[in-house]
Amino acid sequence: MKNKNNYHVKVLSLKKVTELPNGWTNEDYLNVLELADFDDIDQIDPSELKDYTILALQELEPDEAADIVLQYVLADKLKPGQIENLAHEMLDEKQWEEYQDILLHKDLFNAGVLLKWAFPRKFPETYALKCVLEVKGMELSTISKSFISRLLAHGMDDHAVINRLFDEQIAGTKFPESEGIVWQHEIAEDIITVYSSNYWLHALNETSEYQSNAYSD
Repeated sequence: MKNKNNYHVKVLSLKKVTELPNGWTNEDYLNVLELADFDDIDQIDPSELKDYTILALQELEPDEAADIVLQYVLADKLKPGQIENLAHEMLDEKQWEEYQDILLHKDLFNAGVLLKWAFPRKFPETYALKCVLEVKGMELSTISKSFISRLLAHGMDDHAVINRLFDEQIAGTKFPESEGIVWQHEIAEDIITVYSSNYWLHALNETSEYQSNAYSD
């Protein structure tokens, strides 16, 4: 499938970020505190929820804290035994880049962020990328994660991970893995801001502008 539209794309910036916008909310902190059996949760001032969540996790061993955080973000997606294994692996590995199911990468990154706050010396650095693209002529109603993933892929050479793994999906009509590639995105007129892992986006480092015929599924 080819799109009749050909977009001129400029890479305005590609910058490192250590957390995602609104990756953790007060509601999330309350849920983690409840899982950690923290007392008098309803007495905590909302402005202090993050600090209390970090303190509650620090009362545990790092792998126990990881298990609780992963229970919260992944309980409906993985079995308890899988979560327990991941909790140990999070201590040494960037699972938001390495876990086999890429649809879980964003959740694993957010888990890594909270664990890094609680145990700065125990967990790997959380490192993702914020990519800002200028795309002339976009119709905002047609922009989706599949569109954005194809748009990103077209700015990278054939050796880039996204093109090596998903060349058929990029050229085809369905790109389900795009849900795991584009973690978050924002659109304002002809600007797309994308958050994703270094694993997917680092190949754009060498690109300043390019042409793309990206399309949505």
